[in-house]
Amino acid sequence: MLGLALAIVSVKGGVLLIDEIDTGLHFTTLSDMWKLIWETAKKLDVQVFATTHNSDCWTSLATIASQEDAAVDGITIQRIEPDKNTSVVFTEKEIAIAAERGIEVR
Repeated sequence: MLGLALAIVSVKGGVLLIDEIDTGLHFTTLSDMWKLIWETAKKLDVQVFATTHNSDCWTSLATIASQEDAAVDGITIQRIEPDKNTSVVFTEKEIAIAAERGIEVR
């Protein structure tokens, strides 16, 4: 968590790329992780791109996404499909619905 916080602070006004964001974190800390990332990234104007294969990770993001204003904040999940030119985009509302209903978005 400290490493993530330091990484966000170091790219103020820029972009942060994180591969397998949940590596080494217990599933019970994931909501706190997303909250830390979301609040810090908003304050410092950082766009965060993170990958995961963990359903606990993206469903914990749904908690944050369901609390945000879709028109203002822009939390999305982008699923890349083979043989397609564009990603499949899930908005805040769609992320929350998918988590609630057990729909796979990865």
